[in-house]
Amino acid sequence: MRPSTSGKLEIASVCALALTMAATRAIACDCFPPELRIKTAQDTLLLARIAVYGRVADVAAGGKARVLVLESFKGPTVGSTIVAAPDPAQCPGAAFAVGEEVLVLSFQDAATACDKRPPDHYLVETLRWIAVQTK
Repeated sequence: MRPSTSGKLEIASVCALALTMAATRAIACDCFPPELRIKTAQDTLLLARIAVYGRVADVAAGGKARVLVLESFKGPTVGSTIVAAPDPAQCPGAAFAVGEEVLVLSFQDAATACDKRPPDHYLVETLRWIAVQTK
């Protein structure tokens, strides 16, 4: 038995709705109001020892990465490099790839792979906004 034209339309509508809902949820943290994003970023800057956006320059055989600082929100200066060690005990799946851009937020003295965030993390734009406001 083949679905009728209205049945096909109904199935297509349900699929479109499901895809729209999935896409909406995939947008990182758009549900947070701007005030909450700003507060979270401010708290992060207070507590973090390192808050930088950078590009992975190289990764050693053991997984230790050198990250070139492209933007500094706290800690190392722009143009410097930080070393981020792998941490298989805490973050077994976290690894760096040469050329990838990352947000590194470390609350310890040394950065690890656990401290990396994707370049589209919601705090990136908010940290940039705060940096502009404080100049």
